[in-house]
Amino acid sequence: MTKASLSLMILLIAPAQTPVQSSEDSWDNLRQVRSGQRIEVVDMKLNSRHGAFTGYSEEAISLRTGQGRVAIPRADVLSVKNQESSHRRRNALLGLAIGAAGGLAAGAVAGATYHEEGETGVFVLVFTPIGAGIGAGLEAAMPAGKVTVYRAKSRSRPQE
Repeated sequence: MTKASLSLMILLIAPAQTPVQSSEDSWDNLRQVRSGQRIEVVDMKLNSRHGAFTGYSEEAISLRTGQGRVAIPRADVLSVKNQESSHRRRNALLGLAIGAAGGLAAGAVAGATYHEEGETGVFVLVFTPIGAGIGAGLEAAMPAGKVTVYRAKSRSRPQE
């Protein structure tokens, strides 16, 4: 390999090896959290506090908990997560529709496989509600998620 081609390979590979800043490690991400929104703050000792977001500054984040208003210093914050409201009803309806469509398609294919007259409708009538029930049940069982708004770069040292 020539020196020129080796140098070119190093130049192409080097940018891929440099660490990329995560979008989660910016303290300014807390701007997107609305006052009163339910959040979870995990500190550097992995203790979790849940409450309603009241605000933040360069020094701390504030939330309202059962014990009153709590301010957690920025240097002690490992992560802040937005606790989304449950979307089980919406997910169940979406699963119902997708499952019904899948059951309808499976019933049509199964009915078309048997070439006797009138059996396609029976397969469709049987498979559609089964697919709808499976789809709705699976989607409703999915847990509500938490979206990470902020995560400290390192647990071993405070944020700069």
